[in-house]
Amino acid sequence: MKQRKSKQVRLFSGMLIGIVMIAVLARIVYLNHCYPSPKVITYTDNDTIKLGNYEIKQTGWEWGDGSLLKEKCPDYAYDQTDDGSEYPFDSVRVGFITLSVTKVKDDTTSLDLTSLAFEMGTNGDQYDMELFFALNPTLEALEIKLNAGEDVSFVIPYIMDEQQVSKKDWSRVDKMKLYMVLQYYPQKIRLCCN
Repeated sequence: MKQRKSKQVRLFSGMLIGIVMIAVLARIVYLNHCYPSPKVITYTDNDTIKLGNYEIKQTGWEWGDGSLLKEKCPDYAYDQTDDGSEYPFDSVRVGFITLSVTKVKDDTTSLDLTSLAFEMGTNGDQYDMELFFALNPTLEALEIKLNAGEDVSFVIPYIMDEQQVSKKDWSRVDKMKLYMVLQYYPQKIRLCCN
């Protein structure tokens, strides 16, 4: 009798686990159907990216260690070590991407720079806003408002250090592709910087 009850409990438990697994799987399928992964569109430095009534073109790219940061913005301190000294240049990588933006049609839209992000391998990060304004003193906000035919150029900085990635990734960081993501949904639009 005890053995029969034990068998029934195991059977009931197995059926319950199976039902829960089916329900979870059905939910995952449903969510993937309702919210599919966006199509990824990758542009390169020679392409013109069209976002709404704006055309964006990469007009410059520089990549280097912390000495490039000091060259471009001498008063900017990326980070300090525990003893108060500046972070070592060889432990930092910096990218400066210059973009030219043109408004092609008059309307009330603007280009929002707050959603820009960078991706390299499995690492994702946003740009440094303080450094952005230091490099672009004529810009007053992270929202670009232009009239038809007007254009503006600006530099977007990307900084990373060896603590953000694995040792393996850091050893090949200068060879990896860096993408600037301009839009995530309904299409993921990204620009290969290097």
